[in-house]
Amino acid sequence: MLKKTVLFIFFVFPVVVSSQLQKIDSLKKCLTNEKSEKEYNTLTLLSEEYSYSDLKTAMIFAKKAFVVAKNLKSDKLLANSYNTIGNTFQYNSNLDSAIIYHKKALQLRIKIKDSLGIADSFNNIGTSLDQMGQFSEALNNYVKSVYYYEKKKDFGKQAMVDINIGVLFKNQKNYKKTLEYYKNAYDLYAKINDKTGITIVSGNLGSVYINFGKFQEALKYSEIAKNGYKNLGHESYLGYPISTIAIVYDSLHQYEKANLNYIEAINNHIKYENFYEVSDVSNTYANCLIKQKKYEKSIYWSKIALENAQKSKTYYLLINSYNTISKANAKLGNFTQAYYYSNLYNIGKDSLFSIEKTKSINELETKYQTVKKEKLITQNKADAKQKNTIILAGSIVAVLVIIIIFFLYRQQKIKNNQQEQEFELQNAILKIESQDKLQEQRLTISRDLHDNIGAQLTFIISSIDTIKMAFDITNDKLDRKLSNISNFTQATIIELRDTIWAMNSSEIGFEELISRIYNFIENAKLATEKIDFNVQIEEKVKHKKLTSVEGMNIYRTIQEAINNALKYAKASQISIDINDVLGRTSIKITDNGIGFNHETVAKGNGLKNMQKRMSSIDGTIEILSNTNSGTTVILEIK
Repeated sequence: MLKKTVLFIFFVFPVVVSSQLQKIDSLKKCLTNEKSEKEYNTLTLLSEEYSYSDLKTAMIFAKKAFVVAKNLKSDKLLANSYNTIGNTFQYNSNLDSAIIYHKKALQLRIKIKDSLGIADSFNNIGTSLDQMGQFSEALNNYVKSVYYYEKKKDFGKQAMVDINIGVLFKNQKNYKKTLEYYKNAYDLYAKINDKTGITIVSGNLGSVYINFGKFQEALKYSEIAKNGYKNLGHESYLGYPISTIAIVYDSLHQYEKANLNYIEAINNHIKYENFYEVSDVSNTYANCLIKQKKYEKSIYWSKIALENAQKSKTYYLLINSYNTISKANAKLGNFTQAYYYSNLYNIGKDSLFSIEKTKSINELETKYQTVKKEKLITQNKADAKQKNTIILAGSIVAVLVIIIIFFLYRQQKIKNNQQEQEFELQNAILKIESQDKLQEQRLTISRDLHDNIGAQLTFIISSIDTIKMAFDITNDKLDRKLSNISNFTQATIIELRDTIWAMNSSEIGFEELISRIYNFIENAKLATEKIDFNVQIEEKVKHKKLTSVEGMNIYRTIQEAINNALKYAKASQISIDINDVLGRTSIKITDNGIGFNHETVAKGNGLKNMQKRMSSIDGTIEILSNTNSGTTVILEIK
């Protein structure tokens, strides 16, 4: 999914009075080489100005400012220098370095108790983690930053974090929540008449309206953002709204306009070395070219996306590029390449916990909003009680002492309630961190299974191959036994990979399931080259979701049906058809083999296992066969 939304890091945008070049020249004239705070401020402003056009020069001035801050022995200026260097790394998609410097800034700001600075650092760390795909940790930092901004009633920066949280939910495909946060940010910026903020949030609104099919609104807000960035002199941000405009025309099948805008957006991001966006936009353009049947050109842009995903160290963009290259090769009939990249895509997909993370993030965000609302209600009650106390104190002198005592009592109670609410908020933050650790533990278990047990099984295969190569085995029985062990071990590795895939997924889409079936079929073809396989899936079934238990049981049942056809049916054709029948999903596995007679053939463990698996997920299985007329296995699930 293309991410054409601007993550807002704390970097004060300058007000454009004249051209950017004139401002830079004016600032350079102010340089005196004196180790003073004025010199520090000038160097920092020069770094900020160059960040829009020349990131290498921006870094040079940022490091010069750091040297001045160090000589002045000012923790505040030193923290700001770390922040400026971190921002410059982040603009250049060097996210690991950006986080290191933002954390250094955070440590100093905590030391000097700079509340707004602390909030800025939490936000900047969150944006870097967000771009790296570490969504739960990103939200953790956003929540902490909002906590400080709300205490200081800084509407502009509250809006800034609302945009970033909106971007995070957009990555999780929760577009309703995304639109809610973007609109809230727009209202806050309009309230303080912040033209820069309005420009940025307009670009983000344009990108999210696409997901609701509201293309005119998407074009309207994207054009506002495009013109806004031009007026502000922020050329490095033009690629975001331009790529949104490209997607709108792509969605409307106006491909010539889409192609022009995709190229313009990519060139803008290349110019400013924004490797993340180069990868994201290039991969989206590659998918657009597949729709136009320009498959060779699609592969070219997918590989550019792949290269820049590696540069930006963004794993999920990398596996998206594998998927696009696989699809284009399949259309060209390059099935070896298609299978190779499809396998890379599946391996990468298995390691992502995006669906589970989405659920965790939504639950924690709901908890955070609930605590915040309860705190606001408590505060409103306190305000109302205070007003009533003042009125009563002025009109009823006789009971003044009683009212004052009651007022003090109520205030203390409200204060205690507020402290409890703040404690619950801190617990919500700690719970986010706890969820991160649990997810990391699951990932570690999966890696251990893959790296340790998988490696040991691979070693067994390798050892058998070595034995067969090193010794001239003339005993046919021994040779067959070694081959059987090798084949069994290889099958166990595949079973292990499938188990890890199911364990790491809280939901499985039919597209993922079909991809697994394709891999299984490819392996089956190696052993039975004379059999033709055909897989058909109805379009609306592709978007259905299964639980991991349902997905695994259906996958195993299909495997068993195909294995039975391979072993016993003597078939030359095997077909798999997946359709929607009155709201239920129907899967038919059909072969043209010799069939069998139900009355004369005893049910083996394979058939019993198939029935048991379908029964466990509230599904049904029906097996239709007669001698010399093939076999059809029909699976139905809700």
